Amino acid sequence: MSIELITWDPQNVWKLSDDTNPESLHDELALRARNGETVDVIGVKGEHITLNPARLQAWSIVTEHK
Repeated sequence: MSIELITWDPQNVWKLSDDTNPESLHDELALRARNGETVDVIGVKGEHITLNPARLQAWSIVTEHK
Protein backbone atom coordinates (compact mmCIF):
# COMPACT_ATOMS: atom_id res chain seq x y z
CA MET A 1 0.00 0.00 0.00
CA SER A 2 1.33 3.46 -0.79
CA ILE A 3 0.32 6.45 1.31
CA GLU A 4 0.72 10.09 0.32
CA LEU A 5 0.01 13.20 2.35
CA ILE A 6 -0.88 16.03 -0.03
CA THR A 7 -0.99 19.61 1.28
CA TRP A 8 -2.09 22.89 -0.26
CA ASP A 9 -0.62 26.27 0.64
CA PRO A 10 2.16 25.30 0.93
CA GLN A 11 1.75 22.75 -1.84
CA ASN A 12 3.67 19.53 -1.26
CA VAL A 13 3.39 15.75 -1.53
CA TRP A 14 4.99 13.50 1.06
CA LYS A 15 5.24 9.77 0.46
CA LEU A 16 4.77 8.11 3.85
CA SER A 17 5.86 4.73 5.16
CA ASP A 18 3.54 1.80 4.48
CA ASP A 19 2.81 1.23 8.17
CA THR A 20 1.22 4.70 8.55
CA ASN A 21 -2.42 4.46 9.64
CA PRO A 22 -4.29 7.02 7.46
CA GLU A 23 -7.20 7.43 9.90
CA SER A 24 -4.92 7.96 12.89
CA LEU A 25 -2.79 10.41 10.91
CA HIS A 26 -5.85 12.47 9.95
CA ASP A 27 -7.07 12.54 13.57
CA GLU A 28 -3.61 13.52 14.82
CA LEU A 29 -3.26 16.32 12.24
CA ALA A 30 -6.69 17.71 13.16
CA LEU A 31 -5.97 17.59 16.91
CA ARG A 32 -2.52 19.15 16.59
CA ALA A 33 -3.84 21.88 14.25
CA ARG A 34 -6.28 22.97 16.96
CA ASN A 35 -3.53 22.96 19.61
CA GLY A 36 -0.84 24.55 17.43
CA GLU A 37 1.49 21.56 17.88
CA THR A 38 3.66 19.73 15.36
CA VAL A 39 3.25 16.16 14.09
CA ASP A 40 6.17 13.86 13.27
CA VAL A 41 5.71 11.28 10.51
CA ILE A 42 8.04 8.82 8.80
CA GLY A 43 8.62 9.04 5.06
CA VAL A 44 8.81 6.09 2.68
CA LYS A 45 12.64 6.16 2.85
CA GLY A 46 12.69 6.29 6.66
CA GLU A 47 13.20 10.05 6.90
CA HIS A 48 11.56 11.96 9.75
CA ILE A 49 9.16 14.70 8.63
CA THR A 50 7.89 17.34 11.06
CA LEU A 51 4.65 19.05 10.04
CA ASN A 52 2.84 22.00 11.57
CA PRO A 53 -0.80 21.32 10.61
CA ALA A 54 -1.93 24.71 11.95
CA ARG A 55 0.00 26.32 9.06
CA LEU A 56 -1.47 24.05 6.39
CA GLN A 57 -4.46 25.37 4.46
CA ALA A 58 -5.76 21.86 3.74
CA TRP A 59 -4.55 18.29 3.37
CA SER A 60 -5.59 14.99 1.85
CA ILE A 61 -4.36 11.50 2.61
CA VAL A 62 -4.33 9.24 -0.44
CA THR A 63 -3.87 5.49 -0.17
CA GLU A 64 -3.36 2.99 -2.97
CA HIS A 65 -3.34 -0.76 -2.46
CA LYS A 66 -0.82 -2.58 -4.62
